[in-house]
Amino acid sequence: MHVLVMGGTHHVGRAVVEVALRRGDTVTTLNRGLSRPPVPGVEALAADRTDPGTVRRALGERSWDAVIDTWAWAPSVVRDSARLPADRVGHYGYVSSRAVYAWPWPPGADESAPLVAGDPGSQDGADYAAPKRGGELAVLEVFGERALLARTGTILGPYEDVGRIP
Repeated sequence: MHVLVMGGTHHVGRAVVEVALRRGDTVTTLNRGLSRPPVPGVEALAADRTDPGTVRRALGERSWDAVIDTWAWAPSVVRDSARLPADRVGHYGYVSSRAVYAWPWPPGADESAPLVAGDPGSQDGADYAAPKRGGELAVLEVFGERALLARTGTILGPYEDVGRIP
C-alpha cells in the first residue's frame, strides 16, 4: 500500500508512519520540514499546508492508496489538502476527536450523539472542537464514502508534543 501522511514527524503522524513502514507500506510524508527530520525510509515532501500552491507542487502527479491526516486547526487547510490529490487517492483517513460531540455527552452516547457545529471552509482554528468538526466535513465533502473519520479520545505516546506527558 502507498500511504501519504500529512505531517509524519511527530505525535500521531509519526506513529502512523512507523506502523506503516513496519507493515511494509511505501510511505510519503508532507510537512514543512522544520520541526524534526523525516523518519528513515519515507519519501519526504516539504510544503506549508496553509499554502495550496506549495502543496500542489510538492505532491506533483503522485497517487496514493490512502492519506492519513491529523490536522487540528483551520478546516479550510484540510479541505484544500484533500481536494488537491482527490482523483489520485483511494481513501482519506482523518484523525478527528471525540471533542466533536456536543457537551455534555449523553449517557451511553455513540456515533449518533449530537455534534458541534463546524464549517469546512473556516480559517479559524481557535476552538479545538469546531475546527475538528469542520475538518471532518471537509474530508466528507471531498471524499464522501472514501473517507474515514476516526474520532479518538486523548492520544498519548512517545512522540506526543502538546505537553500531556512530562
